[in-house]
Amino acid sequence: MRKFIDCMAIFTSMAMVAMANAEDVRTWTSLKGSTVDATLGKLDGQNAILVTKERKEIKLPVTDLSLADRQYLVENFQAPEAILTAGELSTPEKEVKIDSSTFKKLPEKRKLSENDSEAIFDQLQTEHFLIAYAGDVRPQVVAEIAERLWHGMAFYHMNFRRDWGEKRRVIFVCEDREAYKALGDWVAQILSAEAADAEGQQRAQQHAASWNRTGGTSIELPEKMCETEKFHPIASVFNMDHGREHKKVFTAFPTHCIAGHLLNQQMGGVSSIGAKGYFTIVTGHAFYKEIRLAGVTETQLLDVGGTGGDEISSKSGFDDGSAWPRILKSEVKRGKITPNLEEIFAVESDTLNPAKLVLVYSLANYLQSTPKRVCAFARTVRRVESNNTIPELEELAKIYGFDSVKAMEADWIEYVKSNDFK
Repeated sequence: MRKFIDCMAIFTSMAMVAMANAEDVRTWTSLKGSTVDATLGKLDGQNAILVTKERKEIKLPVTDLSLADRQYLVENFQAPEAILTAGELSTPEKEVKIDSSTFKKLPEKRKLSENDSEAIFDQLQTEHFLIAYAGDVRPQVVAEIAERLWHGMAFYHMNFRRDWGEKRRVIFVCEDREAYKALGDWVAQILSAEAADAEGQQRAQQHAASWNRTGGTSIELPEKMCETEKFHPIASVFNMDHGREHKKVFTAFPTHCIAGHLLNQQMGGVSSIGAKGYFTIVTGHAFYKEIRLAGVTETQLLDVGGTGGDEISSKSGFDDGSAWPRILKSEVKRGKITPNLEEIFAVESDTLNPAKLVLVYSLANYLQSTPKRVCAFARTVRRVESNNTIPELEELAKIYGFDSVKAMEADWIEYVKSNDFK
């Protein structure tokens, strides 16, 4: 049974107060994923009164609205902050109803260049994505995973829907070897053309060295293509040559990749001086969503190094991908693993080992484990959006309500040892 705080008391001083700028139309989202375009008429006790363009009034309990909607009410209409943590933690990606009948297979094929006879893809278009696929794949499954994860981001992050706009993100899904090779060659040509300095040349070399071993990655699309077709500049790529079959919604690997890509897109990247913690937050979030939604992790991370991108290694966590919390809990209780917040926050792909990777996941799990922490995570994401830097640990601790990093670390460790970590 869902627990609610007494919002009636919260809104006593605001009951039946019309909002000065409530004529702003926006998309409101319920816990079950249904949406309505409306203005806010008023806050009435524990309810929000929404008014559609047909002037129909819809009364919804505030606790039935998405966190993004509640953030909007707090920031724009002086609603009390207590509404942000009202109710229990939900799983919007699972609860939303996706109508796959709206997915549209496009009649035309996608060619990456006029003269290329190999890089040809079928296309499936959804509200927010374009799935370009080649070979024996199930694009509808990838499309639904992507739409559900999109909804989760829109549910928790106030600016996500606005920043996404009317564009689509392209997802390439390749089982056909020739099409995948041609896609890699196309990307290599773009990278080589843009390699104006040593850093650009290194990116091109790393791409060439790792392309055939990569199961999932992201690529940058040409600016002209994005402008003409209203695509986001970064696309996702799945290589089906690794025994991965995307047969069901929330298959582990694509869930991991898309979750990480969407968070990365929303945060917008960071400057070199503010990048500490970025890997931990994005990678941890991807593993958290993978395990929470798929129930297991099947993802290994590819680390590409060396001057020519020729030093390639894979990094993974504990062997049993369905038991990371249980194993870590036991190891921490026995003193065989000692979580260190400073160390895990600063970790990078080249310094990972199985225990550190699972600790990265456990930190992401902790950061989103209660309504209060989910709100703090949303504030952290907005912090990165606004100034392109990851908060220092001292600031992150304050965002989460602690007066020191040590206090936050102690709370994280107790969470890992508790029954709530599962």
